[in-house]
Amino acid sequence: MPKLIVQNKELGDSIFHLYEGETLVGRGEDAQLLLPNVSVSRHHARVVVQGDEVIVKDLDSRNGTAVNGTDVTEQVLESGDEIRMGKFMLIFLGDDRADQFHRGRFVGYMRDYQPRQTYTEDSTFAMSPVELKRMQAQQILIREARLVLQSNPAKFWHPEARTLSMGSEGMIPVEGMFTSGIVAEVVWDGNVHKLIKHGRVVKVTVNEQGITEQALRPGDRIRVGNTRFRYEAPPATES
Repeated sequence: MPKLIVQNKELGDSIFHLYEGETLVGRGEDAQLLLPNVSVSRHHARVVVQGDEVIVKDLDSRNGTAVNGTDVTEQVLESGDEIRMGKFMLIFLGDDRADQFHRGRFVGYMRDYQPRQTYTEDSTFAMSPVELKRMQAQQILIREARLVLQSNPAKFWHPEARTLSMGSEGMIPVEGMFTSGIVAEVVWDGNVHKLIKHGRVVKVTVNEQGITEQALRPGDRIRVGNTRFRYEAPPATES
């Protein structure tokens, strides 16, 4: 189904799913998509899903609604459009397979948007300096590591701390014989990303060496079937 990514620099991005019909957006308590800030009008806009078409309609809001930087009163949305409402930026994604990812990140792993959720401080201040440094390095690795398609370096995927599957039924399609189903996965083991082979016949290599399971290092060259990738990540820091 179509969806909106609600961007938040402090808390991370989250997902709001759009259903058939109208969704009221605003800071009022009756809004289905609540954006709690005075920069947003109580009834700011409506997002209307009509079959394959999704439309945003400004409701004469005080600060207006902009799509890709241009103020609009009504606009048919295309996947990837950036919608500004007050201090909030919303990214519209459609319902195609390509719309499972935004800037290389699998949106299915994003948390659901919860505007009233409270966040408590964690216990990082109680960690030793070594533990804190290690945790911060892991967070950077999870955030920045990516698989880059060698045939098109502008196309990449972030494995993050979840499973990134490859194959005809995976998150990343690959070419070649014996690549039906899920033939390989990149997983986070708590410290590093690992490439794990699942297909019995498909060719899976790291730096031209066949593997069944391999911890990945920055610069590793990966082949799954006939599709080649490069694993890019920040260099490991010494503890």
